Parts: sequence; structure tokens; C-alpha cells
Amino acid sequence: MDFATVAASVAGSVGSAVVFHPLDTLLTLRQTSVSPSYILPFQQYWRGVTISALMSTPAFTLYLVSYRQAKQEFAPYFGPNSGQTYIASGVFAEITSSVLFTPMENIKGRLQLKNGPGIESTWELVMNIYKNEGFKSFFRGYWMSLAIYTPNSVCYWYTYERMKSFMRRLDVEQGRDDNSSSNHRVLAPAASTESSKAPARDLTAAQYALASSVATLGGETVCNFLDIVRTRQQLAMSDEIKRIRPDDQHGLLTVARNLIKEHGLVRALFKGLHLRLMYALPTGVLSMVIVEQINPDIDDDYDL
Repeated sequence: MDFATVAASVAGSVGSAVVFHPLDTLLTLRQTSVSPSYILPFQQYWRGVTISALMSTPAFTLYLVSYRQAKQEFAPYFGPNSGQTYIASGVFAEITSSVLFTPMENIKGRLQLKNGPGIESTWELVMNIYKNEGFKSFFRGYWMSLAIYTPNSVCYWYTYERMKSFMRRLDVEQGRDDNSSSNHRVLAPAASTESSKAPARDLTAAQYALASSVATLGGETVCNFLDIVRTRQQLAMSDEIKRIRPDDQHGLLTVARNLIKEHGLVRALFKGLHLRLMYALPTGVLSMVIVEQINPDIDDDYDL
């Protein structure tokens, strides 16, 4: 994959990770029920931002590079603009990038839960996890992450790509309308050798933002409950969770049962969704606008 894609993904991931980290902290605290308050000591909003910036950069880079590379590999088999290509590429990107995303979420989440004097540094926490729980603990929740974010990724990329194609088609049709309404007569050749394909056009930042917003809204809403279960399972070994729900470490079913018992089924399904969307929407928009503005992913052609 070319250097521009890597540079774009780095810029997008760092920008979104740093700017919206306080919302991510609030989301983690609300999902785990460690703190119901939105008012925190200032420094707690930024706990875990270092590991988030450091690890989300290679993780998001791997995710985006894997997706775009997979699109190139699957295109000859399914077609460059087919739903199958978007779906297969989204699955591949999620499987590869979760190897980095999962340990990042585990470390970041534990730092976000901590507050008060004597808090460990990021490195001290990493070493304590390794010594007391073993290397596997960094990947706690990996399979649950795949179960959640693979359909989320598929939904996102399918919707995002379709939205981009739709808006490009509108741009082409609008251009034709403008030409036909002009006072100058345009003569078409008697026999055109052009097919019904048209070159893809770059979109504006606002159009990329709209496509990302629609794609993010659907995927995040559908996966909200499972993501809460994943977060609680990943952080079940932290001291904060052990104090309030010691049996969460017994497994996914116990976590889900405790969540429903604590809030009721309906409230559990939508717990923290407003914060989730407040974080995911601007993060997704900012990262993809930066990426597409630096190195737009434009297919050679598309069906009109």
C-alpha cells in the first residue's frame, strides 16, 4: 500500500484519538457503571490518552491499509464496486487490526477507571498485568471484539462506500443538468464508443463527513449492547470492577446477566448509547475526512 494511505491513516487516527478522548473516558465509565457522573477530576478525562494515541495509530493504520489492500485483491473476483468486495474487505480489516486494538482497549480502559492518589503509570500498569495475569490477559475479549466489530465493520464500509457512490452519481447528474440548461447547445457524436461508466469524482469534505456519519450511526447503534458486554468482560479483572461486580470475571453470560439485572433489558440495550454516538460520530467523521482529503479512495469507474 502506498505511503499516502499510511500517512493519511496516521493523521486521522491521532487527531480523532486525542481530540475526543474525554468522551471515550466517559463512555467507559458509564458502560462499566464505575461512575455515573459526567463531572470528573480534569486529569481523569485524559487517563489512557497516551496509550490510545500510540496504539490506535498503528491499529487504525493497519485497519485502513488492510481494507484498501483487500479491496484491490477482491475486486477481480467480485467487481470493484460490488457489495461482496466491501463486505469481504471489512471482515479482513477487522480480523487483522483487532490484534492491536484489543490490547489497546484493555490497557486504556483500566487507566480510565483509575482515580485518586498512587495511580500507576501506563508502563507500571502494563507490567503489573503481565506479571499478575499473564500475556493472554492483554487479549482478553479478542473473540468478543471480533463478534461485535466484524458486523459493525461490514455495515460501516458497505454503507460508506454506497453513500460515496450515490453522492458521486448525484454530482454527475447535476453536472449534466447544468449543461442541458445552458444557452449553448451541446452536440453529441452520432455513434459514441463510451460505455455507461463514468470516472469517479472526488467528494467534498462535507460529503465524506455525511457518508461517515450515516455509516457510523447504523453500525454503532446495532452493536451497542454487545459492546458494553465486551467492555465489561475486558475490564473484569481490574480492581475497580472486582469491587462492585466480582463475578463478572466468570464469563460473558455472567456479564450479560449482571448488566440486564442491573438496568433491565430495554435500558441495557441502549445504555450509554448517547455517549457512544457523541464519541463515535465525530471520531469517525474526523478520521475519515482527514484520510480522504489526504489520500482519497477513488475507484477507476462506477456504474451510473
